[in-house]
Amino acid sequence: MTLFHRKSLSLLLLMLSLQAYTQQDPKAEPYLQAVSKQFDMEKGYLIEMDYIREDIMRETSAEGEGTVWMKGLKYKIVVDEFIVYYDGEKLFSQNTETEEVYVSIPDPDQPGYLQAVPIRIIKSYEQDFKYMFMGTTPFQGKERVEIQLYPNDISGPYSMLKMFINPHSFRLEAFQLKHKEGILYTMILSKITKNQLFEDSLFKFDPKKFPETEIIELLE
Repeated sequence: MTLFHRKSLSLLLLMLSLQAYTQQDPKAEPYLQAVSKQFDMEKGYLIEMDYIREDIMRETSAEGEGTVWMKGLKYKIVVDEFIVYYDGEKLFSQNTETEEVYVSIPDPDQPGYLQAVPIRIIKSYEQDFKYMFMGTTPFQGKERVEIQLYPNDISGPYSMLKMFINPHSFRLEAFQLKHKEGILYTMILSKITKNQLFEDSLFKFDPKKFPETEIIELLE
């Protein structure tokens, strides 16, 4: 094979690879549909999870546990000293160590909305992502179906999302988020309890409970 033909073949393979990453793989759709149905927007869920944060550039990692209360778009997440609340309109990002809470209003038309309202990823994957079926892969000592999703809007903070799905029950068991700054977040859903009843106040920051916390509003 001549040098010209080798270069032409390499270029063709590159073009085919790029084309594959700009499509929606039909083999992935049954799993994504099942994950979407796994979470009913009308029901409350209590989710316990383990997390791993890996800084690829600095070669450091940290791990711990977290809890999520979720109903529809609303949620509360507690991970170490961080508490995040979303009441369907305002996002409250609290650090209990520094005694600060930042208040913002996520814009559904901006890429950061997917980060602020993660259930949107599960419910709107067809509109917001390209995705590929990667087959069965070992994950945490078990064989899991891996689906890779790439945001249509590449200006957001994350470059890729991986879902790891039970090949028998089609249930989401873990996911990974790859940040553009070289941070890899792995979330393992250790327990999901559904049909929970939550008061709307659960999803809002209550200044009476944290009287020493400074409220910093990032509202336009």
